[in-house]
Amino acid sequence: MVSLDMGRYRPFRDMGATCRTREIGEKKVVWVDYTSPPFFQKRFRVRQIGFADVEATAELWRQGYPEIYGSPHEFLLFPEKYAALVALRETWAEDALKKRYCVPVVEELATGRLVAASLLMKEDKNLQIEASLICTHPNYRGQRIMAGLGYAVREMIDRSGAEYVTTFLETWHDITQRMVGLGGWRVAGIFPGNYTRWQGGNREYRGCTVHLYRFVGEGEAYATRPEEWSLLPELRELWECLERVNQKLAEKHGRPDPERWRRLLFEE
Repeated sequence: MVSLDMGRYRPFRDMGATCRTREIGEKKVVWVDYTSPPFFQKRFRVRQIGFADVEATAELWRQGYPEIYGSPHEFLLFPEKYAALVALRETWAEDALKKRYCVPVVEELATGRLVAASLLMKEDKNLQIEASLICTHPNYRGQRIMAGLGYAVREMIDRSGAEYVTTFLETWHDITQRMVGLGGWRVAGIFPGNYTRWQGGNREYRGCTVHLYRFVGEGEAYATRPEEWSLLPELRELWECLERVNQKLAEKHGRPDPERWRRLLFEE
C-alpha cells in the first residue's frame, strides 16, 4: 500500500460515529481454491477451472447466458480472454491474489461435462466481492444444481477475506429472485436499464436488474447506521420501505442455516 500524508485535509463531514472504525492498511481479497464434495446423489461437484477448461467454460456461458454478449461481462464468451482475466488452477498461487475474476463451475462427474458456472469479481481495497452471474446449461435446468453452486460460492466468499458482497438478478424471469431473503441477502434496489443485454442477431437492449447485498464476518460493524445518514425525506421513506421488505423476507425464510444446507446437499 502506498501511503499519503492526509494531515492537511478534512472529510466533508465527521462520519463513523455509529460504527466501528480501523486504521487504513493493506487490504486483500484472496480467491479460494475450493472443490466441493459430490452432491445430489453424488452426480455433481463444484471446482475451479484450469487452462484445459476455458473452451468448455466459454461454450457453457454461450449456451446458458448468451444475453451478456456486448455487455461488460462478454469476455466470458471468448476463451482466449480467460488467461489474462480469470484465476486458473495452474497459476492459482499468483492468480488468487492478482486476478480480478474467478469462475467456479459445476462438473457432472459421470461425463466430465461442465453444466453450470458462476462469475465472481473482487475489489481488494473495498474488501468486496460481486457475485456477478450464474448460469446453467439449458439441458440441466430444474435439477437443483444452483443450490450446490450457491453453497460453494458462499463457502468461497466467507473464506476470502471479503466483508461485503453484492449481486444482481435479471428481470426476464423470477427464478433466481426466489433467493431473495435466503442466506442473509437483503434487497438494495431495482436498477432499470443497468446493463446492455443481447436480444438476438446483432441487436441489444438495456435490461433491468434487482440488486442485493450482504455482510460477511464483522463487515456490518464498520457500516454507518441510518441515524447518522443525511437523507432527503423521500429517500428516508425509501430506506424505511426497503427495511420493511427485507424484514418480511427474513421472517418468511428464517435465519441462514449453512449447516442444514450442507447436510441436504452432501449427506442425502
